[in-house]
Amino acid sequence: MNEFKQRICELQRLMTSQGYDLAVVSWTDQMRYLTGYVENGHKRLLVLLVPSTGEPAFVVPSLNEQAARANRAGIERIVPWQDSDGWAASVIDLLGEMGIPDRAKVLVDDELHAGHLISLVEIVPGLQVVAADEAISMLRRIKNTVELDWMQRAADDIDAVADEVMGSLVTGITERAVQQMVLDELATRGVEPGFTPLVCFGSNGAMPHHDSNNTPLHVGDVVVLDIGSMYNGYHSDITRTFSFGSPAFPEAVAVYDSVFRANHAARALVAPGVTCEAVDDAARRVITHDGFGDFFIHRTGHGIGMSGHEPPYIVKGNDLALAPGMCFSVEPGIYLPSRFGVRIEVIVAVTESGVRSLNVEPSAELVILR
Repeated sequence: MNEFKQRICELQRLMTSQGYDLAVVSWTDQMRYLTGYVENGHKRLLVLLVPSTGEPAFVVPSLNEQAARANRAGIERIVPWQDSDGWAASVIDLLGEMGIPDRAKVLVDDELHAGHLISLVEIVPGLQVVAADEAISMLRRIKNTVELDWMQRAADDIDAVADEVMGSLVTGITERAVQQMVLDELATRGVEPGFTPLVCFGSNGAMPHHDSNNTPLHVGDVVVLDIGSMYNGYHSDITRTFSFGSPAFPEAVAVYDSVFRANHAARALVAPGVTCEAVDDAARRVITHDGFGDFFIHRTGHGIGMSGHEPPYIVKGNDLALAPGMCFSVEPGIYLPSRFGVRIEVIVAVTESGVRSLNVEPSAELVILR
């Protein structure tokens, strides 16, 4: 049995234990995880239907049929539908053949097109739908040694790209030009980007999800560089903060020190059995003690693997206990409006005895370029 068939069997065992009759998986990383195949449906219904017992099946637009047949899970039941006919009749017939009961309890991919979900509930009105992410994440959140090796490779790639880009900055270069520099460096290495690079100069760094633009780089700017790559479909994600020349706001040195210590406090706590919220609290206590608690405005981290963001989430209220093989970011930050921001992000993997970072260790002090 190959790894994809095994994953489907694990999902079916989980569904049976939790009383689910069917899983509806859209063209997302969930589908790629279970079958090794994913293809954009372009607003057409393209789903994997997994009953709690029996053989799964793809329902796909006819133009995707050939690609779906090459799925690595060896799923042979491919149900194509024509634009002129729609998919409703095919789905109703298939659910009947699978023996799905009238009031089935169904796991539905969190990213299924809303219009498709509405139509599905209309044609099978007795369905009891539940978001699938929490259940499927129970399978995905523990990485095996092969997955960890791929993530380490992605981490090595992005660490090297960060060093190259930081060493190439010049006065007047724009945020967008640096974005392109990151993409060009990844392409030179034959590496895919994990997401659009996030480049923030000066006061733009005070916005954690700033949309990089044509802001030019000035001497004294604190720079936030958030970039990632993929290797064999597995993600890396790092954030480095540094100053281009002596920082225009001298307190940037102390702010960086607070974030660095928060990052290490969180990582020092990571071990099997420790809860996600405890790791978040460890970072938050350092920053709050230093007087910047109101400016740490996001969770401490997110899981990572086949998706750039996936469970487990390192946030208050998440009492999930960490286990070996879980991977997530540790990325505390402080954001001072109209001045600057500081974020330090590394990816860690929980081990049997504690934790290891997949990334090169960030500088303990604010790096000043030039």
